[in-house]
Amino acid sequence: MNYKPIRKTLGVTCGVMMLTLSATACDVTNPGPIQDEFLGDEAAQIGLINGAIRSIVNGYTDRAFDMELIARQIYPGGQIGAWGNPVHIHAGNVEDLYGANFTALHQARFIAETAIQRFTLAEASAERMWGAHLWAGFSYRILGEWWCDTVLPSTDPTSTEPSEYFPDTTEPYFERAVSSFTSALGFAETQEQRDAAYAGRAQANLWLGNWQAAFDDAALVSDGYLEQLDQDESESGLYNYLWEANSGTFRSYTTKFTFYEDYYLETGDPRVRWGTDPAYDLAVGSLSGFGPVPYKPMLKYTSRNDDVNIASADEMRLIQAEAVLRGASSGTIGEAMALINGVRTASVADVTDEDGYVAAGSTPLEPWTAATEEEAWTYLKRERRIEMWLEGRAAADERRWNETNAPGALDLPDWEDPSHPGYTPLFTQYERGPFCFDIPQSERDRNPNVPGIGG
Repeated sequence: MNYKPIRKTLGVTCGVMMLTLSATACDVTNPGPIQDEFLGDEAAQIGLINGAIRSIVNGYTDRAFDMELIARQIYPGGQIGAWGNPVHIHAGNVEDLYGANFTALHQARFIAETAIQRFTLAEASAERMWGAHLWAGFSYRILGEWWCDTVLPSTDPTSTEPSEYFPDTTEPYFERAVSSFTSALGFAETQEQRDAAYAGRAQANLWLGNWQAAFDDAALVSDGYLEQLDQDESESGLYNYLWEANSGTFRSYTTKFTFYEDYYLETGDPRVRWGTDPAYDLAVGSLSGFGPVPYKPMLKYTSRNDDVNIASADEMRLIQAEAVLRGASSGTIGEAMALINGVRTASVADVTDEDGYVAAGSTPLEPWTAATEEEAWTYLKRERRIEMWLEGRAAADERRWNETNAPGALDLPDWEDPSHPGYTPLFTQYERGPFCFDIPQSERDRNPNVPGIGG
C-alpha cells in the first residue's frame, strides 16, 4: 500500500457518523419501519439486508447513465432536464464536486455493516450473515470503481469519528471489499452463495492488482452465475434509469455515432442490440453545437423493471483472461483467447438490417484471433465493453487500464475530430475525464478530513 490517510479528530456530540447516516437511516420500508432496538430480531433481519440492497439500487442506474456517457458507450441526445445529464457529462467530463449518490452508496454500506453488528449479537443464521457481508462488499466495490478518492469510515456503525480520507486512490475501498467478500464466504452454505462471494472478491482483486487471486476466485464461479440489481417500476427511485432515459418518452441518448452502431450491423452481436422507433427519428434534446440528434435506441433493456448485472460468470471468464495477460496461470495468449472466445461464441448473432435488429438468429458469433499480446489485449478490452455494455462499468475499466498502462487499443469514437459525423465543439470545449466522480460538497463540509476544492 502506498497511500496515506488524511485524518483529523473531531468532537462529536451526537450519535451520527461523519458520512452522516444516523441509526434511523436503517429503517427500511420492507417490512416497514422498525424500532432501532429490534433491528437484530430475526423478523427484522431481512429488512436490513433489503435496505442495503435498496440503497444500491436507488443510487446505481442514474449514475451508471453518467458513466456510460463518459465512456462513450452511448451518444448524448442533448437532454439536460428530466432524465438527462449536465452538459459536461455529455462531453465526457466530470467537474469538481460532481458525485451525486455518494451518500446513497455509503448508506448501503452503513446499513450492511449495521446488520453485521446486530446479526452477530443476535447469533443470526449463516444465510443472514452471508447476505450482510456480501452487500457490504458490493457497496465497497461500487464506491471503489466510481469515485476518484476514498472516504473510509469505521466498520463500527456506532463510531462517531470522522471518516479517513485517502486522496487519489480507492484501494482502501477494494481492500474492504475483499475483506467483506471473504467474510461472506465464511458463512456461505450453498454454491450460489459461494459464487456471489467469489465473484465480488475477484472483481476487487482485479482492481488491487492481485492477478493470481483474481484468476483463482473467478475460476471458482460457476458457469451461468448472474447477480443483478432488482429494478422496480413501483417508484421512480428504483426504475432502470438506463431504459427510462432511452425510452421513446425521454430519448436522452442514442447508439448513433458509437462504436456499437456499425459493430452491431457487422456482427449481429445481441449483447449490443439496437433498433429504431417508427414514432421518433430524433432524440428529445438538442446537443450543444450539433442540434437534433438521430435516435437509435438501445434494446438491451426493454422496461423500467429490467434488472442490471453487477456480476456474472461471463465477466469472471474475462477477469481470468485479463489476469492471464498480466501473468497469472500460464500467462499465454492462447489461454487468454480461449477464455475470451468462450464468452464471445456463446452468443448467437441477430439478423439485422440498416435499421438494426430484425430477429434473433441461429449462428454463433465468430471467435477473435490474436497473434500478439497487443491484439489479445485489444480483444479483451473490446469484449469487456461489449459484455458489460450499459452496466456502468466501462469508464472505470478505462481508468484502471490507463493507470496500469495496459496494452491494446480501445474502441473509442473520436468525437473531437471535426471530420467525425458525431463531432461538435462540445467535445473539444471540455477535456474528457477523469473517469470517476468527485467527493461532493456536502461531504467536504461535514468531514474535517476531506479538504475543500483547492485545499
